[in-house]
Amino acid sequence: MPEARPVTSSPDGPSRSGGAWRRWTGPAMVSVVTWLLAAPAAFILPSQIDQSPLSAGAPMLPLTAAFCLVIAVFAAVARWSGRGWIAGVGAGLAAAWTVLMLRTALIGTPFGFGGLVGDMARTTASATRYTTTLASSDTLVPTLPSEYPPLYTWLIGRTSVLLDVPAWRLVADFEVLFISASVLAGFLLWRRLAGDWVALAITALTLVTWSDPRKAYEVLTLVIFVPWALEVFARPPRPRLHWLPAGLLGGFLAVTYQAWLVYAASGLAVIALLAWRGLTDRAQRREYVRRLLLVGLVTAVVSAWYVGPFLWATLTRGGQRVSDEYVSSSINTGLFPFLAATPLAVLQLVGLVGLVWLWRSRTAWWARPLLLLVLACYAYRLLAMIRFGFTGHSGFLHYTSRLYGVLFTVAGVLVIMHVVPVAVRRLGQAPPRLAAPAALAVVLAWSATTFTLAWMPTATSSGPANQHALAAHTEPLPDGGYPRYAPAEGRRAWLPVTPIQEAVERVLGPQPRPVTLAADGRLFSYLPWPGYLDSDRTAGSTLSRWDERYAEVRRLAGITDPGLFHAVSANTRFGPIDVFVLRAEENGWSWRDLRFRPTQFAPDRWTVVTDLPADVVVAIRR
Repeated sequence: MPEARPVTSSPDGPSRSGGAWRRWTGPAMVSVVTWLLAAPAAFILPSQIDQSPLSAGAPMLPLTAAFCLVIAVFAAVARWSGRGWIAGVGAGLAAAWTVLMLRTALIGTPFGFGGLVGDMARTTASATRYTTTLASSDTLVPTLPSEYPPLYTWLIGRTSVLLDVPAWRLVADFEVLFISASVLAGFLLWRRLAGDWVALAITALTLVTWSDPRKAYEVLTLVIFVPWALEVFARPPRPRLHWLPAGLLGGFLAVTYQAWLVYAASGLAVIALLAWRGLTDRAQRREYVRRLLLVGLVTAVVSAWYVGPFLWATLTRGGQRVSDEYVSSSINTGLFPFLAATPLAVLQLVGLVGLVWLWRSRTAWWARPLLLLVLACYAYRLLAMIRFGFTGHSGFLHYTSRLYGVLFTVAGVLVIMHVVPVAVRRLGQAPPRLAAPAALAVVLAWSATTFTLAWMPTATSSGPANQHALAAHTEPLPDGGYPRYAPAEGRRAWLPVTPIQEAVERVLGPQPRPVTLAADGRLFSYLPWPGYLDSDRTAGSTLSRWDERYAEVRRLAGITDPGLFHAVSANTRFGPIDVFVLRAEENGWSWRDLRFRPTQFAPDRWTVVTDLPADVVVAIRR
């Protein structure tokens, strides 16, 4: 990425362009090289120390490393205050530090944050699906394209094939990789707009504002989205990112997690209109429109392999949207994050006040577009709230708080960096030489501490253990064992995946692909078998028509004649069901709230295995 002059102050002053040597030794290149060298060591170190993540001393490793890093950066800036490469080293090491921290939390378990609970079971199942196909594919129904942006799980699945490692064992590594890449990407993009050290501060505080290693792809896209939106739609007072990389980033957002684009769409449109109207020269207006069209074209081409099949299937097949009928416990939270009694909320309040105050400022060019993005998010949330009241469809409105929360945080940093130099000049006093490095050191130390204590599976005096981190250690392995440091209490019940697979292969041969109705969706996290229907209604894709498929299963459960049951289950409206994986209960074999009877499965047409662990019954069509 080329060097660029920032538009806000930074501790080491503006970045300046130079020759080839300066480009290769500039902060951008230095940060990437530092990350590439340090991240592997950070990945390996926790496994060499091999300390239980649930022990009281487990957070000490990442915290000690963070404090040493902060001290080293502070000392380097204090000694060589004008050297931009120091910021690059600091950013690369900060990105590598997140690897150290997250790996420390996951030592002893092959699972990622969240284990295989809820969304993580479906994420892992999607990755397992992509071990069998290169094309966009629904998690359970391989004849349908994916509704959810597929790139993240596609990468996991194809890496699984390349390395010959089960996809479920790679999810944790990709969580770590994407969170770490978020720090690097944030630094690389923000330094073009705000300077090197400000970029590092913004990125660190973004991860404190909202980050979730379970949804590492959402974190990465959120970190990218805000500076990308300013680069593409606003008018920063410096040459903007070329339309080709800007379009590639737009395509990456679309195929990885497109919600930020949807929430901010109206704001992006207004920003573009105001930017266009602000150009008085007709040639400049044409060039602005041309650039937007080129960025949009590249974005469309990059995302076509996902967007195209889904739109075509929607137009030709139709569907039923049920995913946003899930009512999250956080649906009414996060409305005004700047009113909380926390240091971060104070920063966000400064950001909000500053954006309003600097709305017409010509020097704070970022104020108007950032505020428009905030207003767009709130407008989306308000309209979605109204729609939810009438239809029960939320439009995932509660996720908007993640975006506008980050926007407030970014604004807070930029407002401070804009106002403080002005105030100092008016006071006529030179600020202490080490004031800016010290402030940055405090930001980085606080961010690292907050992030560590939030995502370790260890209870501390400041809060309980992170349940998503703990779930990585309480999830049973497919053969019935548990991760090395699994606590004695709170272990999740075992789904006997290996015995189920062996039972089916005894009947159908090695590596079968039977269409399966499973009472526990974790089965599809391990096995790339097609699924007839997800056991969780709101996990069903629009194209799969969950309610209609459920009606077919309910119809099957009511058929008492074994011959008719066999015939109908082989030819439902949506194809056959070859394998039933059910729970044995007193009143029959269950799938959700439906009950099947042993007499429905005629011995001459089904092989029924009832001696499996965990009260699991498997019926296999012969």
